[in-house]
Amino acid sequence: MDDLLFRAFTRRDFLANAAKFCFLAALPSTLLGCARTEQPSDVMESENEIEDENDVENKEPEDDIENEDHQESEENSAQPRSDFEPAYLELHRTGQLKERAEELWAIMEKCQLCPRRCGVNRLKGASGFCRTPGATLVISAYQPHFGEERPLVGRGGSGTIFLTHCNLRCVFCQNWEISHLGRGSETSIEEFAEMMLYLQEIGCHNINLVTPTHYSPHILKALDVAAGKGLRLPIVYNTSGWERLEILAFLDGVVDIYLPDFKYWDGTMSAKYSAGAENYPEVTRKAILEMHRQVGVAKPAEDGIMQRGLMIRHLVMPNGVAGSEKVMEWIAENLPKDTYVNIMVQYTPMHKAYDYPEISRRITQEEYLSVVQKAKDLGLTNLDIQGFWWLQRL
Repeated sequence: MDDLLFRAFTRRDFLANAAKFCFLAALPSTLLGCARTEQPSDVMESENEIEDENDVENKEPEDDIENEDHQESEENSAQPRSDFEPAYLELHRTGQLKERAEELWAIMEKCQLCPRRCGVNRLKGASGFCRTPGATLVISAYQPHFGEERPLVGRGGSGTIFLTHCNLRCVFCQNWEISHLGRGSETSIEEFAEMMLYLQEIGCHNINLVTPTHYSPHILKALDVAAGKGLRLPIVYNTSGWERLEILAFLDGVVDIYLPDFKYWDGTMSAKYSAGAENYPEVTRKAILEMHRQVGVAKPAEDGIMQRGLMIRHLVMPNGVAGSEKVMEWIAENLPKDTYVNIMVQYTPMHKAYDYPEISRRITQEEYLSVVQKAKDLGLTNLDIQGFWWLQRL
């Protein structure tokens, strides 16, 4: 594969790959459009497919042919395995899921849900740093997503629900209209639960909750409702990684797949680019260790679909801003060598990134390759290495 990625690309190669990319880019939208026509009328319908800042095509351009030995029929491949039971069902049956939801809800009276620990009374409508309108749930979009990691996407897509607002507010955020401005629609707990059930009905492999931290009480409430109505898909907690251990304790036995970012190694960088979050590296390291304790190493089932485990994302940034090699060193020293690590190539300067010259460009092949090589040298064996033939060379 390395030889293929490094070889010189002719004009004919470029045109062929461009055509292939356009086809793949259009296909999910086509499938999504077909699926959404069956959407129940009492569930909020989103207008646009909106991607999280990490949610771009992970598929390598040169590796489009799937191994037929691992393919299942369309009808069966998007359904949970008969022997799989998501973690939250037992808590739902015993009533503990509802109890935990109520306890988390009470925390919003003096909100301590995230490391900002604003202390505002969200139950009376106050907004903290994340700008969430009190205890009101605002959702931007929900749909099958085909740009996530392959073990989450499969054939039916990842059932992604984009929650609004964010406690980090990164200056380079790709979806700042959602995370900074909170563009979306007010949604009830019952509607939230119906969204989950709808995504299961149309064949998604999981429920993927994007930017969930400040909405954890709403998530548990809706999950309890949905579980009572037949939801049995694994829950993906798609987070920035900046999580309080005290709140993660409420999620133990609820979340099946943790999907955290590990954005920065240096607190000076996180403070500069993520609104003063200087303790991001320290807090995130502890959070990732706790996530691993809860769900263990992510290993897909026989059909290639992930149902449980820790999947770490790291976005390589220009000029070493993210401290990528240090991040790889920490993972190799503190977690099993087969920990799933997605080394992401798709950094794009968005929002206010052009106000910071050092992050105002895409990364180069050399920058990406140095991180990949470091991870391999450290003995990490479960790497998601993306296509990068289109990146600029120094």
